[in-house]
Amino acid sequence: MEELTLLQEHIPKLLLAALIGGIIGIERGNRGGVIGFGTLSTLTLGCTLLTIISAYAIGTDADPSRLISTIISSIGFIGGGVIFTQRNDNEKSVRGLTSASIVFCLAAIGISIGLGYYGIAIVTAILIELNVFISRFIKKRRKENDEDYESEFGTKPLGEFVR
Repeated sequence: MEELTLLQEHIPKLLLAALIGGIIGIERGNRGGVIGFGTLSTLTLGCTLLTIISAYAIGTDADPSRLISTIISSIGFIGGGVIFTQRNDNEKSVRGLTSASIVFCLAAIGISIGLGYYGIAIVTAILIELNVFISRFIKKRRKENDEDYESEFGTKPLGEFVR
């Protein structure tokens, strides 16, 4: 009977984690990123499950922060895997930093859902999407300004080489 009560308590946490990770994953996948729905949904879900196990299933003698710190360390490995450096004709660019930071944030969201902090998880997910939207707008404006500068002066602005 106790297990049924635990299931009723934790299934909404797992569903919310899968939903939040999936929504942000769809956005990343639509942008042509290296990660998408499946990766981010399962990542958030896994972090939530590990946190639930850590906080509720191991027992009162265990310290949940130990497993949570391991989750955070492990996420660095996954985040590092989505960052790519490219070199083209004397230019070097780094891609995937936003995706890597989203991986980190979704791990934190999974942890907060696992601990029962639904509101802060939802607010954080909204802020992630808002941040990505604003970032996309800024990049678009910067590209337009660089193109205007290049058409007027015939060269790339200094900022293009510094970024």
